[in-house]
Amino acid sequence: MKKIGSRFYLKIAIRMVLGFLFLYASLDKIIYPPKFAEVIYNYRLLPVELLNMCAIIVPWIEAFIGISLLMGFWIETSAFMLSTITVFFIIMIISAITRGLNIECGCFSLDEEGSLVSWKRVIEDVFILVGGLYLLIFTSDKIE
Repeated sequence: MKKIGSRFYLKIAIRMVLGFLFLYASLDKIIYPPKFAEVIYNYRLLPVELLNMCAIIVPWIEAFIGISLLMGFWIETSAFMLSTITVFFIIMIISAITRGLNIECGCFSLDEEGSLVSWKRVIEDVFILVGGLYLLIFTSDKIE
């Protein structure tokens, strides 16, 4: 009989937390793509021609990652996607901070009272990245 170690439960906890976060983060963006396009525009990093495409595609990628992690399929693929997209989020937020942009980050909500870009958001994203990398390193592509 195979003994289940603490790493097994840690992977499940990380999957559940990150899966819920990414699924939750995608909802407003899926419902209000024009508002999300505006948030992306405020970062001043992408050409205008790519804004609408990104505003439509990114939330569905986040939703896929969230559902995949919550359901326990394609975990390694989702962890890779999560880690990659989170690196981009970190770069975008740091870029906005260093350029002195006082903009809404668009991380979890598109409300008027949404959170602004800040070093706190960078630290939160670093923790998300660490969780994604942990899943990527310690998980194979099988249902757990």
